[in-house]
Amino acid sequence: MHMHTIFKNLITILLLAFSACQNAEQNDQTIELSDHWQFQKEGDAVWLKANVPGTVQTDLFANQLIDNPFYSDNELKNKWIEKENRVYRKIFFITEQQIKSQSELVFEGLDTYATVFLNGHQILVADNMFRTYKIEVGSFLKFGENTLEILFESPVQKVIPSYDSLPYRLPADNDRNEKQTSVFTRKAAYHYGWDWGPRYVTMGVWRPVNIKFWKDFKVIENRLHQIQLSDSEALVSWEVCIFSEAETQINCSINLGNEEKINRKFKLIKGVNQLSDTFGIVNPKRWWPNGYGEPSLYAFDIKINTNKQQFTEKKKIGFRTVELITEPDSIGESFYFKVNNVPIYAKGANYIPQDNFLPDVDSSRYAQIIQSVKEANMNMLRVWGGGIYENDLFYDLCDENGILVWQDFMFACSLYPGDSVFLLNVEAEARDNIKRLRDHPSLALWCGNNEINELWYNWGYQKKLGYSKTDSLKIWSDYQKLFNRLLPDLVKELNPEISYWESSPKIGWGHPESMMEGDSHYWGIWWGKEPFEVYEKKVPRFASEFGFQSFPQMSTLLSFADSSEMKIDSKAMQAHQKSSIGNETIAEYMKRDFPVPENFEDFVYVSQLVQAFGLSKALEAQRRAKPKTMGSLYWQLNDCWPGISWSSMDYFGNWKALHYQAQHDFATFLISIDGHSVYVISDSLQEVDATLILQMKNFEGETQFYKELNINVKPNSSEKFYEILNSTIAGYPQNQFFIEAKLFHERQLLAQNIFYFNSPIDLNLPLNVNPVFEIRENELLIWSETGGLIKNLYLESSVHLTKNFFDVLPQDTVRIPVEKTFSLSDIKSFKTLNALQK
Repeated sequence: MHMHTIFKNLITILLLAFSACQNAEQNDQTIELSDHWQFQKEGDAVWLKANVPGTVQTDLFANQLIDNPFYSDNELKNKWIEKENRVYRKIFFITEQQIKSQSELVFEGLDTYATVFLNGHQILVADNMFRTYKIEVGSFLKFGENTLEILFESPVQKVIPSYDSLPYRLPADNDRNEKQTSVFTRKAAYHYGWDWGPRYVTMGVWRPVNIKFWKDFKVIENRLHQIQLSDSEALVSWEVCIFSEAETQINCSINLGNEEKINRKFKLIKGVNQLSDTFGIVNPKRWWPNGYGEPSLYAFDIKINTNKQQFTEKKKIGFRTVELITEPDSIGESFYFKVNNVPIYAKGANYIPQDNFLPDVDSSRYAQIIQSVKEANMNMLRVWGGGIYENDLFYDLCDENGILVWQDFMFACSLYPGDSVFLLNVEAEARDNIKRLRDHPSLALWCGNNEINELWYNWGYQKKLGYSKTDSLKIWSDYQKLFNRLLPDLVKELNPEISYWESSPKIGWGHPESMMEGDSHYWGIWWGKEPFEVYEKKVPRFASEFGFQSFPQMSTLLSFADSSEMKIDSKAMQAHQKSSIGNETIAEYMKRDFPVPENFEDFVYVSQLVQAFGLSKALEAQRRAKPKTMGSLYWQLNDCWPGISWSSMDYFGNWKALHYQAQHDFATFLISIDGHSVYVISDSLQEVDATLILQMKNFEGETQFYKELNINVKPNSSEKFYEILNSTIAGYPQNQFFIEAKLFHERQLLAQNIFYFNSPIDLNLPLNVNPVFEIRENELLIWSETGGLIKNLYLESSVHLTKNFFDVLPQDTVRIPVEKTFSLSDIKSFKTLNALQK
């Protein structure tokens, strides 16, 4: 034997041993292919280290070939990346035992146009970011070293022929490119740019990839779901699809803790086998949305085995019914969700992907954002159609925390092709994701698209793009094929328990009917430049989008710009403001209701106050209108990069003033004063005897009016309980007084609100007032040094505070729970509106 051969065999043995060590902690039926990848520009000789899951931009950054993609205006400098093809490869090793098994290569996510080669054999051509791809690879694997190689073609360049050959243009204004090709590609639309995020058209293996090995049988699908529900019993169906290598007997068991629900033997034929059984759960605890009860889940252990092989899986079920109720009524048509036959007031926001580079979102970021959603008293998120069908973890966390999910299909603000190839691609995508998500108790709705019906009827593209009558008929026919036939038919086939809604909103915001039926995206505030008070008049049946921008906190701004660029018109600040009217609109609304600071840091602070002030008017008005209005989902919850946007949480998870305000306005009980009318809103399912206390005080704490009422608060209600007479407040300068309202039940404070008679700009706030801080028994205590009102106190803290941007009322103390490790040094600085009064 030649020395070269001996050396090569030795290397193979060592690499096999290394591979075995790598996989030592993994299931012996699966190899995770998540490390030791390389990538190159197509045609280059040099291979560089790559991360999987990952993207080409983050790999280039990790190899120091580009600067931080989110810093300053680097987005524009990095646009060239989207035009290049890339090759990724992974060398891995297969043992002799594995080579004797059947094997399946599973890609959970390929972004997007990917041709896959295994040991030189082409095994897959992928063209959809949202799909899972599974390929039998037993005939291509070999003992020892194997090479997996993936050619990713530029998503932009790949479909230029489709763009050029179409006789008309399909609108896609958020696609910031001369040729707007995004509509031809089944890829996250926001990657092409949006009015709150950058254009980073990614490529790469964006979700895990693995090889699954099997001998006797392979489980194709394993489903456990509720089929009937009553207070006395939940009936559960178990349905499993198994491919068997030969006729054999299989053992199946399902346990709930120590309780055996199924223990059966089945005979399998060679090929595909469909097996099923049912069992009951006596007196089931129901799954409830946050604030209405516990999101109870039942955890089942499923085992399927022969003498040679075992399959195990854990599945959780929440027992509940959920319905979208759209019925004609005296106003128009209702739009609300019923859970367990109870009308639910939906409280929440629109959720976008948490990062432009999706693999960077780890489990801790998912946990943090859903915890923040729960803490803000939300019970619903709308997964918006320009992003992605989220990771399983996202829905698991929504299940565990009682957060209902309004799930858009991934279509937004554009028109799409309707050819058979495109529709077949969408069908495969929809099947994958409906099956993946349908049994989550949090899933409440499938929605066809975001704003495309409104686009067609209200945005004037027929004229802008010069459509002929023939063009219009073809384009609208394609819309109907996709959103009124294909998608609803798939939902009816695969997930008939959940409603389908064609397009959000039902009617555009310029039409009076949009307030009377369906869901509403009201953008008269912001785009229409209407005053915030219009929110109190334009109150729809279900507000599924409305919003206003603000700046994130200073530390977030400093993550993408240095201190010299801390000004509105700096290069970095303009690069991170994607709305065409952004900063000027923030300033215009600020001038109406707040003092406009000259100092940039103060401007950032006040911008958040403006956002919270305006949207609070909407949230209170919408909740007062219950049951006519039954949902408030503002735009938007979060950011995909550190930018200036409509979000209530910035890219790093910091709560803006709006998120704290939402926490208050979404509480189970809310006191709301409309003019002089005092309302109490309850989302509780219990009737409550309560005491409502109203006090009018001046800014130094002197009480001028006191009223105590014993009231009965009905379940799930909004009711007016008192009218403040003009004579009560006559003679008092309204810019120096406020009304404090409190609701008690058996000495427990259920709700508190503060009503000012004027906008903040007109208030005659006390000057030279500062907060005093003290820590006592795991509480941060705050009061006014002089006893006067402190308006909108913001604490810049190194740790998250459960309360911020709050008013310190005269002669009062604010108490904030803190950890034992918290010290006053954690408070870096503070701001008040008093200090900005001119």
